[in-house]
Amino acid sequence: MGRHSLPPERGVLSIFKRRERDDLFDRSFRPCAGCGADVYVLAEDCKDCGSALELRAG
Repeated sequence: MGRHSLPPERGVLSIFKRRERDDLFDRSFRPCAGCGADVYVLAEDCKDCGSALELRAG
């Protein structure tokens, strides 16, 4: 059996390259108007200060 090498762009290390971070996680939070803490976009109130949050579309 002969050995062969993979082209540089298809080398073993190319499998383990880091992907660019998806900003979906970052978009899942918004700042609280009362205290500035990061709050999940679907939360009804801030768990840090208790301020009621308004749900916004868009």
